[in-house]
Amino acid sequence: MKNYRFHTVTTMKEYNCDKWWIDRDIVKDMIISADSVKEALSAYREKVEEQYISISDNAMKRKSAMYRESKEGKSVQVGYVLTAKTGFEDRHYNISWREEYIELWVEITEEVRIDFEAA
Repeated sequence: MKNYRFHTVTTMKEYNCDKWWIDRDIVKDMIISADSVKEALSAYREKVEEQYISISDNAMKRKSAMYRESKEGKSVQVGYVLTAKTGFEDRHYNISWREEYIELWVEITEEVRIDFEAA
């Protein structure tokens, strides 16, 4: 089994960013033990749902690759961008809760134990 670290930055969908605000760190970093990234991503989905953020089956299928530029100047995939939804309190229209779409920018890294005896 491998340990995967999930670092998430949460944003509103672009069309909603001027109407709603969400804490970019609402989903805290987590470490998930799994046999594969696919299995770890499934466990991540379950843990995020505990925070009232839902990721649909369709969103999992349509996830977008997230890239970062390496020191050599090449683009390297570091995670996924997932569409999710969560509830917001709507005081303007006297609706207690309203569901809106958000984006989860999820960077996934594999954690490796250091062998201090070899150092």
